[in-house]
Amino acid sequence: MNFHVISHTHWDREWHQTYQQYRVKLVRFMDELIELLENSPKYTSFMLDGQTIVLEDYLEIKPHKKEAITKLVQEERLLIGPWYIQPDEFIPSGESLIRNLLIGQQIAKEFGPSMQIGYLPDSFGQAAQIPQVLNGFGIKNALFWRGITNEETEKTDFWWEGPDGSSVLTTHLPLGYGNGRMLSTDSEKNLKIIEENLNELQEMTTSPNMLLMCGFDQRSAIRELPEIVDELNRHFSSEDSEYSIKISKLQDYFDAVRQESEKMETLKGEFRKGKNMRVHVSIASTRLDLKKENFEVQNLYEKYLEPINSMSLLLGNSYDNALINQGWKYTLQNHAHDSICNVCTDATHKEMELRYQYAKQIGETLQNSATNDLIEKIKFDFDKGLPLIIFNTLGHKRSNLVEATVQLKSERFTLVDRNGVLIPYQVIETNRENLNDKQIEIGVKNEDQFVWTTKISFLAEIEGLGYKTFYLKENEENPEETSFVYQDGVFSNDFFQVEIQTNGSLTVKEHSTKKEFKNLNVFEEGGNAGDEYDYSPPREDVIITTKNSAPSIAVIKNGPVFATVKITHDLELPVDTDVNGRSKEYESMMIETFVTVNRHEDRIDIKTVINNTVKNHRIRALFETDLKTNTHVADQQFGTIQRENYLPQVEYWEEEKWEEKYYPIYPQQKYVDVSDQDKGLAILNKGLPQYEILKSLEPTIALTLLCGTDYMGKQDLVDRPGRRSGLHVETPDSSLIGIHEMEYSIIPHSGDVVDAKVGLKSNEYIAPMVAVQVNQQSDLSKFDDNNSFFQLNHSDIAVGAVKKCENDESMIIRVYNTTDHSIPLVKAHINTDFFTNVEMVDLNENVLSNTNERIQCDQGTLELKDIASNEILTLKLS
Repeated sequence: MNFHVISHTHWDREWHQTYQQYRVKLVRFMDELIELLENSPKYTSFMLDGQTIVLEDYLEIKPHKKEAITKLVQEERLLIGPWYIQPDEFIPSGESLIRNLLIGQQIAKEFGPSMQIGYLPDSFGQAAQIPQVLNGFGIKNALFWRGITNEETEKTDFWWEGPDGSSVLTTHLPLGYGNGRMLSTDSEKNLKIIEENLNELQEMTTSPNMLLMCGFDQRSAIRELPEIVDELNRHFSSEDSEYSIKISKLQDYFDAVRQESEKMETLKGEFRKGKNMRVHVSIASTRLDLKKENFEVQNLYEKYLEPINSMSLLLGNSYDNALINQGWKYTLQNHAHDSICNVCTDATHKEMELRYQYAKQIGETLQNSATNDLIEKIKFDFDKGLPLIIFNTLGHKRSNLVEATVQLKSERFTLVDRNGVLIPYQVIETNRENLNDKQIEIGVKNEDQFVWTTKISFLAEIEGLGYKTFYLKENEENPEETSFVYQDGVFSNDFFQVEIQTNGSLTVKEHSTKKEFKNLNVFEEGGNAGDEYDYSPPREDVIITTKNSAPSIAVIKNGPVFATVKITHDLELPVDTDVNGRSKEYESMMIETFVTVNRHEDRIDIKTVINNTVKNHRIRALFETDLKTNTHVADQQFGTIQRENYLPQVEYWEEEKWEEKYYPIYPQQKYVDVSDQDKGLAILNKGLPQYEILKSLEPTIALTLLCGTDYMGKQDLVDRPGRRSGLHVETPDSSLIGIHEMEYSIIPHSGDVVDAKVGLKSNEYIAPMVAVQVNQQSDLSKFDDNNSFFQLNHSDIAVGAVKKCENDESMIIRVYNTTDHSIPLVKAHINTDFFTNVEMVDLNENVLSNTNERIQCDQGTLELKDIASNEILTLKLS
């Protein structure tokens, strides 16, 4: 047996201490490590936890050490990368995972070679798309710890295949990333460690190779490791043993294991089973306020900032990649597995809030600047009125409602398109304002500038990635409203009817299938005796629902475009919960729900506002489907994943002494859909990453809205018995006392999730079109007031990113298959006024060879062929 001793540390950048507290330790750790490697040639390698952010954090304090680090990296004695930061794999968006590796590789390149191993030692479960993301950077090997059991494989090494067919040679660590951490100068103990690893792992290995992971959390290098290895080799040599031990690299281990790779089995999908080590299956419910902020920042960068900056670049303006990437860095720093899962102290979570604010400030400022620069290059026809430019940042032709805020001298105005056709709109709100109140006065008092600020909603159709201009004509009467979306207690449009029941739940009659969905958006409240790592019920719970509630119901807005109805529940809830049960004392808590239906789209949009007054409880919105099906589909990073409604492990996890309960509570990106192929129900969300499937054979979707807890870690939970995770530290901020808003949407549909184009509609839901009023013409204007740069002509293909290439002025457009079906041909249109060449590149933005058969472009018509299930394709347009 060849023992590969991997000397390493696992560096949690923040957790039960803050980033700066840990950085003090990091600086001392790095000082010692550099000195050790420089003065001990026999210490052949040390792995820096697969993340390059530790170099940034250290060199910000000691920049003069960069040359020493560079020398060690180039000698491949200090192993860095490939990630920027060790990520959680489920909550960050797919584009965030790509940027994590893209930025990590950029930083590594400044020093020398990057470790090309998908190293994920402590992520709370493994996402199905990781093989494809790794392959996109040329990474062919992966290593992880949590989530896999002997139900999937009895071996440590296997092929892990992604939904598109990508695969990585993978090793999992049954004993974790510290199975060799106790090696010391005590020879007797060292032999015992070797023996224990052989007893546990020898039957599981697929080759005569075994990993001894010599490191742990915030652990310094063992200075005597070369001597320890020499001593072990002398011992086994004297016994004429076939054991050899060396300080090794993960790449050496994979090179050796790959020789046996033909014998290995292939596993597919995600790994989230907490049998041998916890994956904290319910962790996506903690600190949903921060997870919502994460969604908003990701959405800002992916759906608005980068696409609008890219359009501006095409019209001749600048694109500040360094600033944009700095905003990405602040966001990614929050994607560390402990951070984004929110299993930290309140002080650490406050620092996360600051980073999100920094990223928003950068993103919003750059977006406004790019929008203004872009508008300066457009030639508007002011004879038609004041321009109102609408941006479509998605890649397909779309017809959706747009909200626009306009400031005019007149309260009366009409809206027309560039051909003079009248566009109906509905007023959301209007106010009289003095613009002087928003301007700085220097030296003298500014003149008053009174305007009518009016927010309106109207239907706009835009061809693809690009913009279209409408015109505002003042002092003209908008046509009178003649029909209303909400009449006689019912919302109506061409797709469905929605009736609000006396208990506040929704009943929806979908027209095409005649299917009636009842008991939609029923609220369920129950106790939470868990901690930041896991929801867990008390032994005796009290469940309170709104099924028998009598809320107040009021029409807020009603018109020809949309209607909104407000439903107010006032609930009496137990004020606290512990592991045994719920308190006898009760407190009033208000839930306000705003239900909006518009005439033109097949969505029922919901905004729920919870004024949380009690501790240690969970609130969910329930949606009965009344459909008979064993599986459902959820949105994952780049596409969908099919999951089971019922997990049999729920019956035997306690008997087999699993680390935690395994049941159908799952992470999601933008939606979950239940369908019986003829009809279905999709629940879309904006930053609500967790759902559970109840009543598996006739599934009910339970969407987690709020889950409060008062401690980082607790012992002996009902769903997670035994030791605690984390520390027993109070985290009052995680109780989420106060007002919280959440948004989600219901789509009843015919057919399955693909027939209903739920992937496309979910992108439209989270990324509404942007409207900007233009008040004056620029001297720089020369481009038409209507432009489409790129348009996809297939509803199952979506744009994941639009950005400037990292290395030149070309434009990167990333598309992906939103479904689990292969697609033989996709057509798109590119604007030949701006692009003459299209190439396929990898996720690292390097041109791929041998792709001519898959991509062809002729006179602006682009053809993409043979797109696999959930496949990501990255195009470089120049």
